[in-house]
Amino acid sequence: MDLHAATGGRLFANAAANSVLNRSLKDASLDRLACLFRHWTWAEEAMTRFDRELADGWDYDEDPAADHPFGAYYHWCALLCGLGEAAVAHGLFSTARLLPLRSDLAASLPALQACRQLLVAVPVSLEHHPRIVDLVRDNETIERLRRLHRALGEALRDEQLSRELDLLDP
Repeated sequence: MDLHAATGGRLFANAAANSVLNRSLKDASLDRLACLFRHWTWAEEAMTRFDRELADGWDYDEDPAADHPFGAYYHWCALLCGLGEAAVAHGLFSTARLLPLRSDLAASLPALQACRQLLVAVPVSLEHHPRIVDLVRDNETIERLRRLHRALGEALRDEQLSRELDLLDP
């Protein structure tokens, strides 16, 4: 499944129509870059909490409250969702940076959007609630999310370093 199909075509079609795939973070204002760093930092904190909770272990049973400690996972995914959507819809990455992420974004965005929805909307029931135990046993998904997380962070750090060097260069 490609990014166009995974997002219903909306994000990728919008990006292509506006020719934003050729832009990069260099076009982002300092305020925009600060916002992106803030969200990535929050995602980093949520991922760290999630990793700590996994390392500490948990008592899983059929009680819906057993998923409670894993709010960090949903928080991490919701923040990655916003960053991933921004990367595509607002052309935050150059084509060279976006192309290696396309398959991970295509595979991840629907689940990230579902996690964001779970985080911000109170469902009527837990019937369609993905069980965290199933999510964390899916190593492929977790590794894909970590790749996206690293790529977003590297792009932001590279742009920050580039801007700092530009300031030092008379």
